[in-house]
Amino acid sequence: MKKHMISLGVFFLFVALFASCKKDNESTDSTVEQITAQDIVATNDLTEIADAEIDEAIPDNFTGGADDRGGCAVITSAQPAGTWPNVFTIDYGTGCTQANGVTLKGKIIVTQSNKMTVTGATRVVTYDNFYIESAQITGSRTLTNTGLNATGQPVWTKVGTETVVFPDGSQATRDIDHLRTMTEGYSTPNVRADNVWSIVVNDSGTNRDGNDFTAKTTTPLTRKFTCPWIISGVIELTVEDRTRSLDFGDGTCENDATLVRADGSTRDVKIRRRWWRG
Repeated sequence: MKKHMISLGVFFLFVALFASCKKDNESTDSTVEQITAQDIVATNDLTEIADAEIDEAIPDNFTGGADDRGGCAVITSAQPAGTWPNVFTIDYGTGCTQANGVTLKGKIIVTQSNKMTVTGATRVVTYDNFYIESAQITGSRTLTNTGLNATGQPVWTKVGTETVVFPDGSQATRDIDHLRTMTEGYSTPNVRADNVWSIVVNDSGTNRDGNDFTAKTTTPLTRKFTCPWIISGVIELTVEDRTRSLDFGDGTCENDATLVRADGSTRDVKIRRRWWRG
């Protein structure tokens, strides 16, 4: 009887330890997934902010000088306005808060071969001590106009490698490989409010905890000029051999994405919520 009792005790101890270990692993998995999802939406969002700033500061009819389109950057060009190729410097100084409440500082350097509406035109973006809020962006990326697709919509590729350094010193790096199609608004070049883009993502990188990941769209992302966030689309996220999905919603303009785990459970991921502030 005593031997039987001991055996039962060992069995239950093993079960308890196994359950505890499994719970710890699930908790660790959940943390890795959440961190990676946060890093993906943060790095993508910060890059989109920078791209919007460039489009605003250097439209095809750029005339040079101080930004007169509601911002506070000083914009200079190496060659006279309208001359291509050209190099532009968008300088936010030691801190410049835009009308949308976003504070930027440092410089964005843009080397552009031609107007970006011209097939074959390229735009190379680099940074000089550049920050959005308290996050620093380093690296470079190249936007290329590849012409029209079969339905007459303009298409651009965006490739490069960028790193976001967060205030605590942690950093997330992303190899960018995007295909951007303007699905609406291309027939009204002088109006931007009706512009809509479809974005196919095939990225990889390392999150701020050093875990490698890949991020690929299963449903293209949708971005509207009138909304500061991605409004729909699904990214397949793979980290440490685990694959999950990151759902950006149904088209409503809101700063939310949803991390969907293998068991169907979900976790909210805020876009442009300054999660690094706590």
